[in-house]
Formats: sequence, C-alpha cells, structure tokens
Amino acid sequence: MHKLKRTFENFLIVVMPGLMLAILVQFFTHAPVDRYIHITSFRYGKEPSVIRCNRGDRLHLTFSTDDTAHSFFLEEFDIDIKVSPSREEVEVFKTSNPTDKQLVTKEYILTAKHPGIYNYIVSRSNYRCHVWCGPMHAFEQGKIIILPNTLLAFSLGCLAGIILLWLFGIFGRKKSTEESVPKPTSKDDLFLRFPFLKKMARSRWLQATLILLSMIMIYVVILTSVFGTQMSGRNLGVLLMWAVWLFLLVAILTPFMGRIWCTICPLPFFGDLIQRQTLFTPLKGRTKSYNNKFSGFFLKWPKKLDNNWLKLFVFLALATFSTTLVAKPRVSGLVLLGLLLVPTAMSIVWELRAFCRYVCPVSVFIGPFSRMSTVVLGSKSQERCDTCKPHYCEKGSPKGWACPYGINVGKIDENPDCGLCMECTRSCLYDNVTIYKRPLASELGTRNLSEAWMTLAIYTISIVYSILYLGHWPIVRDYINILDKQNWDLFGLYAIILWMLALVVTPALVYLLSLGAKKLSRSSLSVKEIFMASSGALLPLGLMIWIAFVVPMLFVNVTFIEQSFSDPFGWGWDFFGTANIPWHQFIPRFIPWIQAALILSGAWLSLRNYRRSWNHSDITTKQLFRLLLPISLLVIVTAVGMLLFFTN
Repeated sequence: MHKLKRTFENFLIVVMPGLMLAILVQFFTHAPVDRYIHITSFRYGKEPSVIRCNRGDRLHLTFSTDDTAHSFFLEEFDIDIKVSPSREEVEVFKTSNPTDKQLVTKEYILTAKHPGIYNYIVSRSNYRCHVWCGPMHAFEQGKIIILPNTLLAFSLGCLAGIILLWLFGIFGRKKSTEESVPKPTSKDDLFLRFPFLKKMARSRWLQATLILLSMIMIYVVILTSVFGTQMSGRNLGVLLMWAVWLFLLVAILTPFMGRIWCTICPLPFFGDLIQRQTLFTPLKGRTKSYNNKFSGFFLKWPKKLDNNWLKLFVFLALATFSTTLVAKPRVSGLVLLGLLLVPTAMSIVWELRAFCRYVCPVSVFIGPFSRMSTVVLGSKSQERCDTCKPHYCEKGSPKGWACPYGINVGKIDENPDCGLCMECTRSCLYDNVTIYKRPLASELGTRNLSEAWMTLAIYTISIVYSILYLGHWPIVRDYINILDKQNWDLFGLYAIILWMLALVVTPALVYLLSLGAKKLSRSSLSVKEIFMASSGALLPLGLMIWIAFVVPMLFVNVTFIEQSFSDPFGWGWDFFGTANIPWHQFIPRFIPWIQAALILSGAWLSLRNYRRSWNHSDITTKQLFRLLLPISLLVIVTAVGMLLFFTN
C-alpha cells in the first residue's frame, strides 16, 4: 500500500506541471484569420512541409505539382486532394468514403479546428501522399501544427516534473538498499507460479511448431518480396517484415520478453539441424568438451573476434542501406535469403550458433535492449550451480543439447547474451533453471567497451532513423535517394556521417561528459567506470525512441497490410475481399501523444537508472549530483529534442 501511494505521489509530481502548462497555453490563443497557402508537391516531398496556424484559422489551399500526380491526404480532416500536372483544378475526396462524389475546385478552404475535445488536445497532424510516385513514395509527408500546441506544452511540463522527481531522488536519498535492484526470489519464479509455462518451455514440439510457423512467415516474405509487386507499400513481404515484425520485435517482444525472438527465430534452424542431425533427442556421444555428439568441423570461433564488433559492423552496413531494403522489395527478400544461408554455412565450420553470437545484426538490437526486459533466465539455487561440476546447462546432457550460446546459467548476472532457446531447462539434470519476472529496465551499465559502443550506436541510429524517415525535410531524404535520383555522392556523405556519429561522435561525446563528471565530482571512480555506466543509462531512452519510431510504421500501414494479405503478390487477387479497401490510418490523432509518452518514460528510466548506478558508491550527495549532471543533461537535451520533433 505504501508503494502504491508513493507511485501515485510521483505520478502527480510529473503530471501536474504538464497539466498546468497545457491549461495555461489555452489562454494564449489568437483570433482566427485567413491564410493563403500554395502547396507544391514533388518527388519526394511537399513545400511547405510544415504549416503552422492558429486554432480556427481558415486555410485557403491551392496546389500544384512539379512532376507527376500527387495527393494531399489529411485523414484527421477527412480529405484526400488529388493533384494532377495536367490541370489547375484539384479533386477533393473524403477519406471516410472515397466513393462519394468528389469536389472539383481550384481552392480548398480548410478550417483548422477539430471536433469536440479533440480541438483542445490534437495539435499535430501529418499530411501524406496517396498516389504512388516512385520507390520512396512512402516518405512523402508534411505536418500541420495548430496552435496553441497543447501536447508540446503538456510534454515539456511533464519533463520538468520528471527532472524535479529526479532531483528529489538525489537530494532525498538514503544510503541503503532501497534503490538497489533486488535479486529474483521464489515469488518471481514464473515456472513455480505457472507450472504450464515450465511445460511449454521444455516442450520441443511447441518450440519446433513455432519455429516452423516463423519459417513459413520468412518463406512468404521472401517469395512475395522477390516475385510480388515492387511497389513497397503494397508488397506483403516488405509490410510483414518492416511494419509488423519490426513493430512486434521493438515495441512488444524485446521490452517485455527480452530475446524471446531468438527462441523461435528460423535463421539458425538448418544450421542446428546440420550440427545435431536430429530435431529432438540429443545423440549419445561427445564432441570435444561437450556432452553431445555434433557434426561438422565444429571449430572454435577466432578469439580476436570474440566480441560485439563484427555484428555491429554488419548491423551498420544494413542500417546504411535501410532505405533500399524498405523501398526495393526484391533487395529486401534477397538479403533475408542471405541471412538464412549464412548461418547455415557457418554451422558447418564453427561450433554452436556462431552466427547468432558474433554476426547476427538483429542481436545488435535485441541484445542490449533485452537488459530492459521484464523477464530473465536464471538459476533457482546458486549453491547448486556452484557444486555442479559437469555444467550440464553449458556442456549438454542426455536430456538436452549444450547451450548454443556457450553460457553457464550459474554465471548469468546480466541478460544480453542468453538467446532464451530454453535448451538449459532440458539439459540441467538438477531442474535448477527457471524464468524470473522483474521490473522494466532493471539492469544497469554495460559490461565491456564493445557492448558500450554497440549501445551508443543503436541509441544514435534511433535518432537518425526518426529524423530520416519520420521527418518532413525532403532535402534530408535526398541524401539517401540512390533509387531513382542516383545521388551516390550525397549517399556517400550520408554513410560517412552515420558511421561517424555511431562509432565516433556519440561515444566521444559520452566519454567527454564522463571525463567532465569525474572532474566535476572529484570522485575516485575511473573515467572508464563512468563511461560504462553512462552508456547503459542511455538504453531506456534509446529503446523508447525506437518504439516511438516504429509506432507510425505499423499504425499508418494497417490498411495496406490488410490489402496485401488479400493480394499477396499484387497480381489482382482478392482472397479476403480486402484488396481494394480505402486507406485508413490507425488512430492518427493519438500517434504524437503515444510518441511523447514514450519519450517521457524513456527519459525518466534513463535518469533513474543512472542515479541507481551509483547508489552504493561511497560519495556525498553533492558529489553524486555533480557526477550525474553531465550525462543527465545529455538525456534531458535529447528528450527535449525528440519531444519537439514528435510533437512540434
């Protein structure tokens, strides 16, 4: 009860400044005026790309196009205005019912006012294009901002409340274990509380079935990507991979279940089959130091590459060409096919899942962010693990295979390496492995420099991707347009900037801030210790920026997913009667609110975790504040920047 009361009090501290500021800005409204705006469309953008107006303004809109046909699709105002290069008039359709008779006019008057309560809470809307005009059509957008911006005021007020709560945590702290992250207990043991979960985890049939289903999904993605329509917005493979799967991975699976995707990932399936020669019961025999019989050369992975650097470079290479992967379905399908073939070939040469451990680009994301998850695999009794000499969980047993990730459960202190393949739940002959639940964003810091660099890289890319794909600046996207504009010189510059930001600029900035924190606090801590803790502190905010990035990727494309399921190859089929349904976005009015809530949550978790990193350090409150200040300022500045980006 005391904990619930404290949570409610903290909630009020955060929300009240936001509410007060949101109410205050309502008194700074202006009388409606007439604004005359000409909107020019082109590949791939609109000018102006931002329309700012006051509540109730009458916007007199006229349109033209510099190249092919375009449209001005603004669902919150129920309009889809078709613009043609061959005529001055435009055709105005209703997004709610495009079959209604269209209005033909030279000028459309839009009143900047939403119905009912929406008039006070909806400040930002995105206008898009609903006429295919090229491979980067999906990125053609702009935004209309209606003042007063209630969402921005509320968000900044809440951020001020978060900073206030953070300061209370510093100056009101007690030198105790109150703020430490507790070790899991039997009350957190999910296998003990829900015995059916234990049966599910140990069942090879269930896991094999789920892997088969994911294999079918990948098979469909490859087929439809390679042989289906090359219009990415209607290609089922592209939509399944970059809208549905990416959203599930980033927003649901990783934050709540860690590396659960690795449990059913089909990429290592054929490699495991080659090494094990069976899907189920392990073969009797020994291979090197393992208690199972494996096939292939089964060589040790090179010691120099036993780190995160190789997979980070693979991830950055794919991230650099992400636009091509999204906009060119055939390229996307062929890359996915390669990701199936590479781990299969590697399994013939190297032991266990070398691809998953050292090369897989997906693990660059889910590895660090699994530290934020609400579940973790661990031992029931550390004493039992300490007395176990055969190390069945790591080396295998007659009942289960050796850990594909080379992990000893008794040595698991943190969560990023375990792929949750559940093999140790079968191979441990002492029934000493279980799954625990824990609070979100429990783990602190990073373990080594390669992990710190990987963390900072994905943090950086979350910001770059948001600006690149969700921003309204056409000139920015010109830097990545090698598809029809062949801007290879600009693309080369973009690639250099991306790699420098991820590998040099951001780590250098965090290092300098860590150095400044040491000098400012005059602490005995080393700069490396502060750097490692600082890198880990950025994980929660980075994860929330990623989720804010993928939310519109799914919500905007829900209708296209329905259409593509009915006509997977774009060949004119209509299996489910949804191939030609009109485009509707999912709750477009609330997307900016969701994004703002995510950024605020990430900022709080990052500030809280960084403070917790030094909870047991023998430093004074004044030293603690000075130690926290540099990196905390980075978190706050990033949060302010992303709030401005997503709401204004």
